[in-house]
Amino acid sequence: MKLSDIKLPTNKKFGYFFSFIFFILVGYFFINESWKWFFIFLFLTTAFLTISVLNPKLLLPLNKIWMIFGYLLGMIIRPIVLGIIFFGIITPIAFLLRLIGRDELRLRIKNKSSWISRSTSIKPESFKLQF
Repeated sequence: MKLSDIKLPTNKKFGYFFSFIFFILVGYFFINESWKWFFIFLFLTTAFLTISVLNPKLLLPLNKIWMIFGYLLGMIIRPIVLGIIFFGIITPIAFLLRLIGRDELRLRIKNKSSWISRSTSIKPESFKLQF
């Protein structure tokens, strides 16, 4: 995915989302009685909410910056998370199965042929009305 392929959410949604996040922070700082941060985030909440309602086009630059930041963060975090999953989960399971001696993909050649013989024969009637 290219940076130019990023689709932005509407500016109203962006403004409402950040108003909600700032409102949660207002509640947090109110409970902790940190009045300086309480008033800062109260101002940000009202500013974002007012701009979202009256003129959401003003939020377009912030919306673009936020989405670019999210894209770049995803480019950094994605390989780290996938590496943790691979080396933390899949690789130990593979080592454990190899120690036990299991061959799930049947890669070890035991016979001269790879033909799997069946104990029951297939009847021609079983091919009719398969679905």
